[in-house]
Amino acid sequence: MNLLLSPLFWEVGGWLAFLFVGGLCMWADFGRNLSRKQQIGLLAVLIGLLCFKRVLVLFINRELNPDESQLLSQALTLRYHPVYWKYVDGATMGPLSCYFVSLPGFFGVPLNYVVIRWLAFGCTLLSVTGGYFAIENFFGPRAARLAIFPAIAFLAFTTHLDFLHATNEHLSLALIGLAIWQYSRLYKQRAFDSVTGLFLLGFVSSLVPFAKLQGTPTALIIVSAAFIGLIRQFPTLTPFRFWRALGGLLIGGLLFPVLVVALTLFFGVFGDFIHFYIQSNLAYSAGAGFLVFLAHFPVFVSRTSDFVLFLLPTLALIIAWVLFSRKGNGKSDVLFFSVAVLVSSAYAVIKPGNEFTHYLLYLVIPVCLLNAWFLDTFRKPVHTVFWVAAILISVGTNAMMEGDKPSNKYRQIPFALRHFYVSPTAQEVLKLAKPGEDLVVWGWAPNFNVETQMPQGVCDNHTIREVMGSDQEVHRARYMRNIQASRPPVFLDAVGPHSTWLNDRARYGYETFPELKRFIDTNYRYVGEIDQTRVYARNDRYKQPTLTTTSNVDKTRINL
Repeated sequence: MNLLLSPLFWEVGGWLAFLFVGGLCMWADFGRNLSRKQQIGLLAVLIGLLCFKRVLVLFINRELNPDESQLLSQALTLRYHPVYWKYVDGATMGPLSCYFVSLPGFFGVPLNYVVIRWLAFGCTLLSVTGGYFAIENFFGPRAARLAIFPAIAFLAFTTHLDFLHATNEHLSLALIGLAIWQYSRLYKQRAFDSVTGLFLLGFVSSLVPFAKLQGTPTALIIVSAAFIGLIRQFPTLTPFRFWRALGGLLIGGLLFPVLVVALTLFFGVFGDFIHFYIQSNLAYSAGAGFLVFLAHFPVFVSRTSDFVLFLLPTLALIIAWVLFSRKGNGKSDVLFFSVAVLVSSAYAVIKPGNEFTHYLLYLVIPVCLLNAWFLDTFRKPVHTVFWVAAILISVGTNAMMEGDKPSNKYRQIPFALRHFYVSPTAQEVLKLAKPGEDLVVWGWAPNFNVETQMPQGVCDNHTIREVMGSDQEVHRARYMRNIQASRPPVFLDAVGPHSTWLNDRARYGYETFPELKRFIDTNYRYVGEIDQTRVYARNDRYKQPTLTTTSNVDKTRINL
């Protein structure tokens, strides 16, 4: 039997690797004066644990969350129609995230779920590594490896699919990790007057809002901290050096936004950029006020045992500091910075009011920064033993609580889902059109664009904004302009049980949009219904139906 196909190998191997890494962290604290190579080696072992535990997820070629299909369908569209807001509107998904996912497509790589998950995992590694080196610059390698260990353990052993799928937050998290790292370099060198350093910090931070606008508060805190650092150095600087450094920060921070504005003006989508991205995201909310969302936040977190148990070692560390230490380490400014980053990230998570579990990823590295400050006040080897034991216990407890979840069944069939799945609906579409041609899907099922490798023929790859909200008329008007311009060979009405949220055909079917109904009735012919998805072919592409109309879910598909 192939060892790599054995669930026991991955399960036992993961726990043995976890215990080995914990042992190394303790070993390194007992009278060891580690060389730089050994310190980097310990970091590599930590990263290796995360990679080992994530391998099985990285080779699941299925949708784990609708976000993955949304990102992929937008990336597919940009591969053929590369002007954002003219052909693609990711709503809360930033343009940079969509372009980032589209990059492999320009090199001939099929855009599927394995590809997007590897890209997201690369961002996770960048975020964690950036966090590690930032903490190392603040407190040294011991605090860095111990502070980042809970994040590694959480990300490695979590069984919650919202923490495992490729989210539109990943690129912004990587950029935030790099920005924190760059700030730490300026802090360590006391070089807040460095023109190049401030330019890089400003530039990287300015990318965050275009990857995911939700990450903007955290980016602003990092830039503000650098500006405060420059102000504190002001007495030691000449006016010329001060203004030159400030100019570097401002130019770095404004360069990319100015470029975006120029490009949107050039392509005639500046109004769409302002309305559909800036204004719509600022107004994005579940409907109540921030204080209501804040009051409900602990309840939201408590529903996710993975994240609660990730937080427990930090809570224990803070309680231990209050009871047994209460001493500082001479770096209160880093504590203020860490708290500010954590609070701003928490605000970004809470403010929308939507309890999407993957939003909590914004808190992982800020919690590690806070860990580092407290760990730096507990420097004895015995403290390390207690810390590592707390992490082992929290992860072990979560494993016992969550191990039998249905979503974990991929662990019982290693690599069995690595092949790309094409549903019967997508197979029928490919009889009427070919990859590279436009496909419009009414409802919320962009997986059909992914399965057929066909770009979306309208900006919105889900139609919730066409059937709900106060901005319906604006979105419907754009939808009609888009579909009249693209005239896709195939139109699908996916409203039904396989459409996210939009399940009621009587309330949300395409017929509820009169202008769209007239357009489809005039230019398309009904082909049939598969898995409760209606298929329409443009008049010139219509063929006598050969499919068997069915409302049953395809039994050969393995759902997670």
